[in-house]
Amino acid sequence: MNFMRDLDIIESTTNVKSFIHNLGIDIIGIANLNELKGIPVGLNINCSQLFQQYPYAIIVGAQYGKISKKASGDETAIYLEKIAYDIMEYLEERHYQYLVIHPEDEFDSENRMGLLSLKILAKQAGLGWQGRSLLIISPKYGPIHRLIAILTNMKLNPDEPIKNLCRDCRVCIDKCPKNSLKLCQFDDHPNSREEVLDIKTCLGDNGCMICILKCPYLRN
Repeated sequence: MNFMRDLDIIESTTNVKSFIHNLGIDIIGIANLNELKGIPVGLNINCSQLFQQYPYAIIVGAQYGKISKKASGDETAIYLEKIAYDIMEYLEERHYQYLVIHPEDEFDSENRMGLLSLKILAKQAGLGWQGRSLLIISPKYGPIHRLIAILTNMKLNPDEPIKNLCRDCRVCIDKCPKNSLKLCQFDDHPNSREEVLDIKTCLGDNGCMICILKCPYLRN
């Protein structure tokens, strides 16, 4: 009985990923949100009730140059927003609940912090590792330009996180024009964003994309 249920979950996961791929998305991952217990995931709130209602997250990303080499972060976010609407419709047709975590939703605008960290969700979904710049680095595409997530109660087969491959590289730190990045040694994730990034001086990916463009993993 459990075996058949597992097969159904695997098939559902394959189907939803295939649907998203056909929308033109190359970067897709599934996260089991219950695996994030004890990890800072955004606002300093208790997310246990949220994760009970939405145990899984579908995370999609757009690599640099997906739309065009000159596309801003906002333009890329709008592109992903349209993809998210199609995924929401897919889930709704199958009577599943969903909640979108949008890159432009800032619940704490002063500290530029959303309800949940898209980077933490993407790392858990195996889209890449968290680099020295805190960006998610895809082994295939390099720093992911923008991310969006759809939380859902649809049972899905989660992807496995991957090993950090930055090693001793510090190019993004040395090239940052505002010295917003600090060298912090971590294998998986830092204890806090502040250990790595001065959010007050960082220009963001609309004002500056040096940490993306200088990353050795970027695929042009």
